[in-house]
Amino acid sequence: MNIEKFKQDPRMPKHIAFIVDGNGRWATKRNLTRSMGHEAGFENLKKQIEFVQELGIKNLSMYCFSCENWKRSKQEVDFLMELFNRMLDEFKQKYINKDIRFIISGNMNDERLPLIVRNKAKELMELTKDKNGFVINACINYGGRQEILKVVNELIESGVKIVDEKLFEKHLYTAEMLPLDFVIRTSGEKRLSNFLTWQSTYSEWYFPKKLWPSFNKKDLIKALKSYMKRDRRFGAVKA
Repeated sequence: MNIEKFKQDPRMPKHIAFIVDGNGRWATKRNLTRSMGHEAGFENLKKQIEFVQELGIKNLSMYCFSCENWKRSKQEVDFLMELFNRMLDEFKQKYINKDIRFIISGNMNDERLPLIVRNKAKELMELTKDKNGFVINACINYGGRQEILKVVNELIESGVKIVDEKLFEKHLYTAEMLPLDFVIRTSGEKRLSNFLTWQSTYSEWYFPKKLWPSFNKKDLIKALKSYMKRDRRFGAVKA
């Protein structure tokens, strides 16, 4: 396949998102621990980030840890927190000198998050805030409903009397990102799971059966081809 020709297709989405589902099931099928599954998922995420950027897609969001994930075992949560700690270090080391901006969507003031994770997340956002190239949005301790409530409370506190969509969107974590075009949730599960609730209202969705650690470049190309065949009307009717 000619990647250069493919990436020039005007139907290519500008902002895609991954719900990286199936790490635990991937590990169970191989008689591995869930932690090993998350480790494999992280390694695949790094590969997918590189490929998404190579394809010329401008924005990438990824669902790393939801507000509901705190219900998981302490052992699993502790491992994920350490993984995020390492992930933020690797992102800083690898991308800090490139034209890449990082946004962390989620409550970074939650004391359940290790202080080192909160500080590194805030530092990475601050260091890259003026970058104008590829944007990576990592959703950590994130919930779509919780984000909407955050915006509502901020608007109430500001004393605004009338709110329209444009003003509301200025208070979202993704305020400076492009509209969300395409969401891919691996593992075959067909749920939104409280992910970018406002942003995904008119997004296209794709639910491959592959578990996240096994989702590769060919699978992403297949997903993008599916997206590019769709007729996005945004509620309108073709003349």
